[in-house]
Amino acid sequence: MSMQTQTPTRRASPYAPVNSNPSRLASATIQAVDQLGVTTAGEIEKTAEEIIRGATEIATKLRELATAIREHTEIASEQVAGFCDRATSVFEGVVELQQKLALNGHKLAANGNGHQTSAEEDDGEALELPEFMKKGPAGDDSL
Repeated sequence: MSMQTQTPTRRASPYAPVNSNPSRLASATIQAVDQLGVTTAGEIEKTAEEIIRGATEIATKLRELATAIREHTEIASEQVAGFCDRATSVFEGVVELQQKLALNGHKLAANGNGHQTSAEEDDGEALELPEFMKKGPAGDDSL
């Protein structure tokens, strides 16, 4: 009598059934891969939509910020221009007043504590314009 040894059948995976049909196993594997691909593609599309929605929200906020900065810049520019106009008017008034006083024979002098006195009250020199007034309006080269 001869003893025949049977070799156990190897399973493709420890999770595969013992009596598996290779064509059914291949078909189930293909279906699982297809389902996994469809699910993954759907998740990727959903993520892409969320990214686009977030980017659109950020772009909208940036546009709003740019508009607000533009509006504030315009307001600030108007206020600075108004201030400069008023300051120039005051300085022109001071120059005009000095000229009128000079025509009437009055000379102004600084008395050391920042106050002006007439030449008759103090024998100092006549008050001069500040350097920035002598130079005139700032040009582009002063920036």
